[in-house]
Amino acid sequence: MASILILNTALERACALVWRDTGHVARHAPEARQSAQTILQLARETLDEAGLKRADAVAVVAGPGSFTGTRIGVAAAQGLCAAWNAPAVPLSTLALTAAAAQRRHDADAYLVGLKSRAEELYFGCYLRAVNGPELHGAEQAGALADLRMESVEAQDLLAVGDGWPEAGSIENHFGIRLKSKPVTAAVEDIDLVTMARALWESGNSVGADLLRPNYVNEAPQYREQPGSG
Repeated sequence: MASILILNTALERACALVWRDTGHVARHAPEARQSAQTILQLARETLDEAGLKRADAVAVVAGPGSFTGTRIGVAAAQGLCAAWNAPAVPLSTLALTAAAAQRRHDADAYLVGLKSRAEELYFGCYLRAVNGPELHGAEQAGALADLRMESVEAQDLLAVGDGWPEAGSIENHFGIRLKSKPVTAAVEDIDLVTMARALWESGNSVGADLLRPNYVNEAPQYREQPGSG
């Protein structure tokens, strides 16, 4: 029976999940920002509950996001993949946020903006799709004035995430009309499981030696999501 261990230390609260055909089990850190102390313990607890010694693949939220948290999760995934000779499946926080938004909000496109540093943000435009949002263009990082978005024919555009200013600034910069003010969409277990499965089953995995944190502007090949254009 196929299985995936999913590690998340890039978002506010660390968690580990194990997916199998029969469902998934999860463990979450009791407090925020406890990535270093808890992620391997959480991973072991989920594997034990699932009755496994190892998993067939390790998915990890590789960023962009918390510099320290992201590196901790990626390092843990690298070690487990090397020990198990298993593939790694990197997950993008921007893509996950778009997926969370698509579950909650009806729109044709999701403009995801997550806080970076100072006045900068991480940005990605995702188009609504049956099998999960598809990246349109490339993920970017920078101030709003530096971001670029490829032309979209979508009618309903929704800004998602904690990095956006008020709607008027977004509309003026991109020359678009949003369907509402920016919304937030917290990533939940179902988003992690769904994306990890989809990427692994479509062959979007790498070896432990090629797994790296997603710093966006470095544009490594493993960041590409299914259907990206």
